[in-house]
Amino acid sequence: MPEETTTHDNPPVLPMPLQLWSGINFSTWPDLKWSRANTHVAAMQSKICEWHASAPVSIEGVLRDDHQGIDLVVRIPRGIPKHEWALDLGDALHNFRSAFDAMAWGMAHFDGAEPSRPKAVAFPICLNDGQWKDAAKAWISKIRPEFQERLRLLQPFTFAPGEVTVMSMLHELDIQDKHHDSLTVKAEVHALNVEATFEYQDPSSKLPPRVEMYEDVKFSDGAVLGTIHAGGEIRMVGDFFLQPDIKVQLEYKNGVQDVLPMLQQFSEETRRCLDILKHGLAPADESASGEWLPLNIG
Repeated sequence: MPEETTTHDNPPVLPMPLQLWSGINFSTWPDLKWSRANTHVAAMQSKICEWHASAPVSIEGVLRDDHQGIDLVVRIPRGIPKHEWALDLGDALHNFRSAFDAMAWGMAHFDGAEPSRPKAVAFPICLNDGQWKDAAKAWISKIRPEFQERLRLLQPFTFAPGEVTVMSMLHELDIQDKHHDSLTVKAEVHALNVEATFEYQDPSSKLPPRVEMYEDVKFSDGAVLGTIHAGGEIRMVGDFFLQPDIKVQLEYKNGVQDVLPMLQQFSEETRRCLDILKHGLAPADESASGEWLPLNIG
C-alpha cells in the first residue's frame, strides 16, 4: 500500500481508496441484480394498483337482525392474490440479496485473484464478532485489506448491534423464501371513515352511536370488521358502502410491514451499501441532512 507523503507546508496526502467501476475494472453483475430487483418491485406495485382499480374493495353496512346496530361487512369481488404478491416479493428480495453475493464474488476474484475455497465465497451477514471471524477465516482474510474493511463496515454487529437492519432483515426474508416457506403477505384495512346514514325508530330515544372494531379478524370477503352500535332500534336510509384505505403488508416476526414502503427503503439502502462496497465510505459531510439508520420496523 502506498505510504503517506508529507511536506513541511502541507498536511499528509492519503492514498485514494480503490474504486470499483462496473464494466471497467469490476463485474456488472451486482448492479444488474440490483436493477432486476427493482424491476420486480415495479411489477409488484403495478399489480397491486391494478387489483385496487379492477375490483375495488368496499365495506357494506348491513342492518343487524335486532335493528340496533350496523355490521361493517367486507366485500372483495376478486379475492386477494396474496400468493402472487408473495412470489413477486420473494423475487425482489432474492435479487437484492444476490447483488451482495455477486459483490463478494467479484472482490474475491478481483484483479485475477483465485480464492482457495471458492464454494465458501458469499456475502456474510454477521450478527456478532464470532460470526465475522468465521467468515474471515473462510475466505475474507485472503482478499485485499481495503475490501475486508468495507465488508466489515456493513455487518449488522458493527453498524447497529441488536437492531433490525436492512442487511439482517433482507437475509432472514431471503432464507425464508428460498429454503422454508412462502412469505406471509396480506391486505389489511389501514383507515376507515365510518359515517352511517340511519334513523332512530323512536327519535326521543336517540343515543350517541358507538363504533366497535373487532381485533384479529381475517380480512376476507364477507368478514365482519366491526359494528356500529346505535343504542336503540334504527332503520337504514339508503345504501351504505365505504371504500377503505387498503395496505398490502408482510408479517415479520411479531409485527407487520407495509410492503411497498419497505421495498422502497430496501432499494435505497441496498444501493447505498453497494456503493460503499465499490467506492468506500464517503467522508463525513456536516451539511448533509440524511443519516444512515437501521431499518424502521413497524
